[in-house]
Amino acid sequence: MSTSASVAPRVSTRLGVITGLARGSIELFRGLPYAQPLTPARRIAAPVPVEPWAGEFEATRWAPAAPQEDLPFMGVGGSGEACLALNIWRPAQRAAALPVMVWIHGGGFATGASHQALYEASALVRDNGVIVVSLNYRLGILGFGEWSDWPALGGVSNAGLRDQILGLQWVRDHIADFGGDPGNVTLFGESAGGMSIACLLASPLAAGLFHRAILQSGSPDHVVAPTEASRITRRFVDAAGGDPASCLQGDIAGIIAAQQACFLTTVNRGAHARPVSQFGMTLMPVFGDDLLPEPPLEALRRGASAHLPVLLGTTVDEWNLFYLAPQAMGGRAARPEADPDRLRHEFERTLPGRGEVMLEGYRALMPEAAGSEIFCAYETDRMFRIPTLRLAEARFDAPAPTWHYLFDWPCAWNRRLKSCHVMEVPFVFGITDQPTGQFFTGGGEAAARLSAEVRSAWTAFARGESPAAARWPAWKPYRQGERATLRIATRTVLENDPERERRRLWNGVI
Repeated sequence: MSTSASVAPRVSTRLGVITGLARGSIELFRGLPYAQPLTPARRIAAPVPVEPWAGEFEATRWAPAAPQEDLPFMGVGGSGEACLALNIWRPAQRAAALPVMVWIHGGGFATGASHQALYEASALVRDNGVIVVSLNYRLGILGFGEWSDWPALGGVSNAGLRDQILGLQWVRDHIADFGGDPGNVTLFGESAGGMSIACLLASPLAAGLFHRAILQSGSPDHVVAPTEASRITRRFVDAAGGDPASCLQGDIAGIIAAQQACFLTTVNRGAHARPVSQFGMTLMPVFGDDLLPEPPLEALRRGASAHLPVLLGTTVDEWNLFYLAPQAMGGRAARPEADPDRLRHEFERTLPGRGEVMLEGYRALMPEAAGSEIFCAYETDRMFRIPTLRLAEARFDAPAPTWHYLFDWPCAWNRRLKSCHVMEVPFVFGITDQPTGQFFTGGGEAAARLSAEVRSAWTAFARGESPAAARWPAWKPYRQGERATLRIATRTVLENDPERERRRLWNGVI
């Protein structure tokens, strides 16, 4: 099947006719609704599938982002209630049904959108023969409030994850009309997107909707128990004056203002040997409902999705972004260098009862490092790398393979950030030559070459093959004993159990 690049693409579906945009060798369909718009009475209710329409739907504009705080660095544009929509990029020339890659965006479950410049998928589609879908989902209190204490509101738990599942059902039912293979769907996502995918791997409601998964800086332990979720939601209710119904049915700005109270506390996340406090990102998925009957890591350890191949990893210096440049993520200015007492306090408050012991362990392994470097290494491990390894370890006996990576490329915007959170995303989407990508990668031939290699590996995985690139060593699955890890860098190498001693510090902790 082929479509002229000069003619707007037109697709017939069971919902109705859809027209999109022709962009050279790429066709793009923007803002396709998979659910009905939110309304004041249904902002926290289960999503409702979109109904067929008469005439043609012009999929030429991005849908608004889900309601959220306006953070200029995020670049989401406007937000609104017609947010439950998705976007499709496809090659103009297609000879057969293509693998489908569904992107779930990050943003701490509180910000972000499917159409951010970081996620422009034209190069990924044009050069690698896949179809890419990106979708919005509800965020913040609307997506991750826990409403069982207020049944009259008609709210559901995990509304944001339920949105994602409905979006995947839309893909299953309609992507063949766009030239995609509904039997070959790969989820990929970063940060909260990767955390969402970990939940979907564990959820009985998502079973059969996808066939492999790529988790970038995302793990299954960023979830909370119902009691913690209710406590955090109570902070929203209190900030709303004790009348959640009026607030939820009122102006969106009032909801966003009231939900800020939820972030000004701690929450114990996941299932740990000891409770581990989470700061800032407190509106997260909750386990104990029909979507997540148990903590996702426990479900995965018992074999959930063991038949699905998984590719997962982190950047080498994840926490540097949040510690050294939090203003880029809407936070406070960078902190001053920590003195010994402050450093001890930071360790103890993030790992009560074990903080001082952990600090001494990191000091012994990093004797020449400044306090900020030690803390960033520790938080990189606590929040990202160790939980990711726990997921990989949960799949040691799985019949389907697991591949693990570390991404190592210094941030061009600020070299102190090193290979921080988000660094791999421009390489995955092939935008290293675009302004947003250059901001992180610096652009240039070396970045473009590494991007081509990353996209080759990611899309080989999406086709059902082992992830590989021409100049890379053979990437072995992550198994007990070797713990093979691909360090993706200017010169990509395969290592066995990198940072072994740091990993062992966490034995019996999380």
